[in-house]
Amino acid sequence: MERLQKIRLSILVLGTLMGALDSTIVILAYPVIAEKLNADLLTTMWVILIYLLIVAALTVQLGRLGDIFGRTRMFNLGFGIFTASSFFCGISATITALILFRGVQAVGGALMEANSGAIIADIFPPGSRGAAFGYNSLGWTVGATLGIVLGGVITTFIGWEYIFFINVPIGIVALYLGTRYLKDTTRTPASLDLAGMTLLTAGLSLISYAAVDFAGNGLTTLSMTLAPLGLVLILVFVWHEMHTRTPTISFESLSRPILKYSLLAAFFQSLGYLAVVFLITMYLQGIRGLSPLDAALLLTPGYVTGSVLGPYMGKLSDRLGARIIATTGT
Repeated sequence: MERLQKIRLSILVLGTLMGALDSTIVILAYPVIAEKLNADLLTTMWVILIYLLIVAALTVQLGRLGDIFGRTRMFNLGFGIFTASSFFCGISATITALILFRGVQAVGGALMEANSGAIIADIFPPGSRGAAFGYNSLGWTVGATLGIVLGGVITTFIGWEYIFFINVPIGIVALYLGTRYLKDTTRTPASLDLAGMTLLTAGLSLISYAAVDFAGNGLTTLSMTLAPLGLVLILVFVWHEMHTRTPTISFESLSRPILKYSLLAAFFQSLGYLAVVFLITMYLQGIRGLSPLDAALLLTPGYVTGSVLGPYMGKLSDRLGARIIATTGT
């Protein structure tokens, strides 16, 4: 791996690390944020949900923006948005403001996530991409581990605001390095699917709101109205995607078994990860009465294991094939 490739990969891994760090660090601070901002737990849950919803809805379209305007340009823009919004998250005095700026932060995160993989593919030849993606995966697991540890330490000894402030110096350095070393090599004409993006965002939001309302209040008129409406919008989204020339999700591509089952495995992996981490955090802090630091120490070993194994799994995928490694992990 050449020196310039190492520098560029380090910048991309740093972006992945920031996104992962911020996801786990917020989960650890979730009960404390609710207490300090005088918000109920259901409302505070949107600090986590808004980020996931926006990333899910915008990632494909923002990847197309990278095709149109340049992937590294959009990646660096994402760094800037993520860094600035992290500062405003930290100074938020109300739960509404925090949720709003978390939404803006998600746009930055989606820009980085949508373009980092494509940049790696541009930089590295096929024979070494597995190792590069392995290091990128290492950035995620290291970030998630740091988020768990730092979330516990910062929330316990300094204050929840600093779980967001920690992104600012990292982001400034990364943005400087990104503008200096990352250069676009190709641009591809592409069109945006704004209608599909809107339908997907609205459908997921309504279903999520209904689920949160059901979790707190049981089966109510609100949840019984919003959930079916959200499902209708998702069905309209599917119909739209099957008839538009530039779909957000290509259902024709999903007919390929390797892609279909890979995405399905990734879906269940993410579902299990987020559910387990959230529920364990609530159990350890809410039921067992542990401090954020003690809860963090109990969650750390799993992330450390992933951090150690990530690069080796990437190299193994280059030798044995990604299908064997991914199937074994699943």
